[in-house]
Amino acid sequence: KQMKEARSTLINILSSLQYLSCQGLSVRGHTDEESNLKQLLVLLAEKIPEFKSWLNRTKYRWMSHNVVNEMIEIMAHDILRTLMKEIHEAGLFSIIIDETADISVREQVSVCFHIVNKDLDTEEIFFSFYNTSNVISQALSSLLKDVLLRFNFPLEQCRGQRYDGAANVTGCRQGLQALVQEDEPRAVYVHCLAHNCKPGGTGCGTKHCRMSNFLTLIRELISLVKSSPKRLAWFKEFQRAYKETLRSFCPTRWTLRAASLQSVASNYSELLEFLKELSVRDKSDAGGKANGFLFNLQKFDTYFTLMLLKQLILYYRAINCTSIKQKVNFVKDSLNFGQKQQTAEKLDLESPSILRPRKVPRRFDDVPHTFQSPEELYRQKYYEVIDCVTNSVQSIYFFSVHPHDRNQKVCNWKGRLNDIDKGKLQLHCNMFLDIAKQHSIHLSTLQDVVDVFSSKKGKHLRELLPELTKLIKLVLTYCTCDLLHIRSFSTLRRIKTYLRSTMGQARLNHVAILHGHKHLARKINLNMVANEFIRWTASRHNT
Repeated sequence: KQMKEARSTLINILSSLQYLSCQGLSVRGHTDEESNLKQLLVLLAEKIPEFKSWLNRTKYRWMSHNVVNEMIEIMAHDILRTLMKEIHEAGLFSIIIDETADISVREQVSVCFHIVNKDLDTEEIFFSFYNTSNVISQALSSLLKDVLLRFNFPLEQCRGQRYDGAANVTGCRQGLQALVQEDEPRAVYVHCLAHNCKPGGTGCGTKHCRMSNFLTLIRELISLVKSSPKRLAWFKEFQRAYKETLRSFCPTRWTLRAASLQSVASNYSELLEFLKELSVRDKSDAGGKANGFLFNLQKFDTYFTLMLLKQLILYYRAINCTSIKQKVNFVKDSLNFGQKQQTAEKLDLESPSILRPRKVPRRFDDVPHTFQSPEELYRQKYYEVIDCVTNSVQSIYFFSVHPHDRNQKVCNWKGRLNDIDKGKLQLHCNMFLDIAKQHSIHLSTLQDVVDVFSSKKGKHLRELLPELTKLIKLVLTYCTCDLLHIRSFSTLRRIKTYLRSTMGQARLNHVAILHGHKHLARKINLNMVANEFIRWTASRHNT
């Protein structure tokens, strides 16, 4: 009877730890008595009398810090074994590595794997954080080899590498991708698509002086309103009930800038009224800043630039790099100068005008271009921004640091796995095109082909055309991105906070695995975890 009660108590402790870890909540507190774990167990003990008597014991309560760490470790290892099985079943994988600093200013390396299952569904799997004191390519290479060896992932099955644009990982001679390719040449380096898209969304803001000044203006304007509770409450008095609030201007996440610019555009008239009142009533520095912002917002040039960037960045929010060029062309067709001029007149802004031509000194042979109308002037500014964005996209629109031979790397390399048989591949491609033609299947992009093969009806195609299926799987293994490695940084900041900055590396990894894979953590068999926990020491067998 005592052993039965003890096992029931152990299951309750494990379930409490499972809940806290899945939710990313702290297990400990300022004192052990006020910890989340102890208070949650006390709450359970109110309904279970036997459990309450166990908590009042002085020995073998299984609630010490080391014992709690053991329990969390066992549950995390259970999830890791499940993830390892998925990667081994997929066969081929890509590695994804990125670094960030945590709250205690320690460099944390996020290691993820990208796989394609038998149904051609892609999946990114977060494995763990690893602390490193150095982020040079040699240190990261040693870390990566240690991870692969630890989890029994052969480097020969690695087909892709995905990193950001830092020189320590992308260098063609001493970068991490080059060191990995020395051991496995088939591990093709792919620039992270999220970072690929970012220059297109922000390139005009960093490389174009006028746009950079404008974005700084918007960021400081929003900061002026939102940095003071008094000014923010005052601004809300000018807003109508259905108006959206001002959104902070994110300096790094380019997709969030669309919402920020949209909030400024929808509150443009309210901002004019608010700044006018603030510049008159407030005699401090804030009033002087408000007067300067009002002067800029009353210009047609500011309103035109706002509408242009809002329209441009808005189409970057939910697209991938393969469609950026088409979206840029759509912006070219959708922005109308006359329509924006009419809106500016309703807001009582300054009318668009051209600069007065300056007299050119005699020593200069060429004279600057003279615009004949405001529309011609803003057309030039308009295409200048569009060209800047297009060039930013084209400058990074390459899948590898050696793009000239990436096609041969996919098909020609002969290794242990014999990835592709070129003769069979050509035959299977012709067969698939004939099948698509017979069934009137429209094929224009890779995604169209994937949809045909990955659907329920595509099972017979995967069995009929294995070489083409291998090729599709290879391409999907290194050409897609779900941003899991970036979201893992958000997980890190939720778990290791200012109040939990002394958390050890092992504890951080185990909690991050449980919190990052909630769907698996909630399915853990706690009875099996309890059995493994009991087997660790002889004293637990007799409790």
